[in-house]
Amino acid sequence: MSAGPHPLRERGIDLLASLVGFPSVSLSPNGDIVGYIEEWLGAHGIASQRDAHEDGKRFNLLARIGPEAAGGILLSGHLDVVPADAAGWQSDPFSLRRADGRLYGRGAVDMKGFLAMALAMAPEFHARAGELGEPLYLAFTFDEELGCFGAERMPAFLEAAGVTPRIAIIGEPTGMMPINAHKGGMELVTHVRGAASHASKPDNGVNAIFAASKIIGFIEKLAAECAGAPVAGSAFDPPHTTLSVGTIRGGEARNVIPEGCSFDWEIRAHPGADPHDLRLRVQRFVEEEVLPAMTARNPACEVVTEMLLDAPPLVATPDSKAEALVARLWTNRPPSVVSFGTDGAFFQKAGLDTIVIGPGGMAQMHQPDEFITEQAMDEGLQFLERLLDEMSGRAA
Repeated sequence: MSAGPHPLRERGIDLLASLVGFPSVSLSPNGDIVGYIEEWLGAHGIASQRDAHEDGKRFNLLARIGPEAAGGILLSGHLDVVPADAAGWQSDPFSLRRADGRLYGRGAVDMKGFLAMALAMAPEFHARAGELGEPLYLAFTFDEELGCFGAERMPAFLEAAGVTPRIAIIGEPTGMMPINAHKGGMELVTHVRGAASHASKPDNGVNAIFAASKIIGFIEKLAAECAGAPVAGSAFDPPHTTLSVGTIRGGEARNVIPEGCSFDWEIRAHPGADPHDLRLRVQRFVEEEVLPAMTARNPACEVVTEMLLDAPPLVATPDSKAEALVARLWTNRPPSVVSFGTDGAFFQKAGLDTIVIGPGGMAQMHQPDEFITEQAMDEGLQFLERLLDEMSGRAA
């Protein structure tokens, strides 16, 4: 919908170059990029506050522009990026490269592009703060890529800050098409402790990998069961809850019965499904079918499952104010759904009417030579400019 270069395009690209220059890979300290954003906002008269993780090294950031009043619209994006192996890139992934209308760099589209646009527009919002009928909030989170760990803290952070935004816009790269629902996400790791022995005497030990493989086989069985019972009329692809095992670690050598094995797995629950029921079915299988045989040979054997994340789904709501806002500002196209998760579910949990919409293509996420186009930057800036006009009463 962009008719040409937006007047703030170059400001946005300069900001994006700075943001990409911070290698803010998930689980890494992010005080440097947070400090940069604080400095940028502060230089334009915008105050912000941090919410620190218990390790004191990772932070959420919240800023307000406009009146101290109830309500408001919140723009959110995550600060972290997935890792980047420089060998797969044509240039340094943490140095923005501009070529042929594209802006290359890790996080350029997912989702530092949106952060750059929000920051580029922040001085414009601040300049018209007296006209705003309600506040605009910027809420930037840590560690979305590995489990929305920053967003999980957001409901408490907003409550402690005494702010009650009514709408959240999550700027994930959706090609500027609205998303109003996605699946939930439960992330788990199971640790199996057996007993070591020489491989020539397997009965003297308990093979942790064998035990783990039985549990993994049961998880696969549950995955097939869910696939065989799709939700009628579902808009999701696939139209059912999914289970998957992503990594497995264990053993010391070919000729040693492995004492330990662990594996990472997940449940992506279709809205309306209960992932806790599936988790408990796995636990019952362990307790009834796997662990008794292990402890009969060695009472020290155990199987422990940790839940790393229990993220709710984003659920489509009737008469959504967020959907109506996007329809006024950008497109009347009906919102769609996605099977991956976003921070949006936690803002919805905090009571905000939530929509996911942002510039750039999903196909460019998590890839070597990740990029966002200059046209997408223009579109995002135009959307935020329309939001400013809407909030200040200047909308056509």
